[in-house]
Amino acid sequence: MSTQQPVDRYAQFLGIEVTGHGGGRAVSTVTVTEDHLNPHDTTHGAFVFALVGTAVAAAANDDEHTGVASAIHIDYLRPTRLGDALTAEAVVGERLPKEDLFVIRVTRDADGEVVARATARFTRRVRAR
Repeated sequence: MSTQQPVDRYAQFLGIEVTGHGGGRAVSTVTVTEDHLNPHDTTHGAFVFALVGTAVAAAANDDEHTGVASAIHIDYLRPTRLGDALTAEAVVGERLPKEDLFVIRVTRDADGEVVARATARFTRRVRAR
């Protein structure tokens, strides 16, 4: 597992933290604030997508490999609201010769319910030294 945390300025701007990454796995966490809500006072879908994107990007990029997204599909299963703590965990589901296929689950920490599920496809390259 890598000891170097990836720098994701957009995630930092949104308040998303990467709490673990390496070996084709990563976790990102955030607590929903008023800035993350849509007009219905639920978490904006684009924000949930950003949480997913942060986790999978950290999983696809480590000291050994660099990954470039070619597709992400997300299913929104349940709404979340102000104050909800969310966790996205990305893991490699399939490792192909030049690509990784990831499965990402977003859970609400209070009850462990899955609120979104995503799959992602990343081209994998050996990182230049």
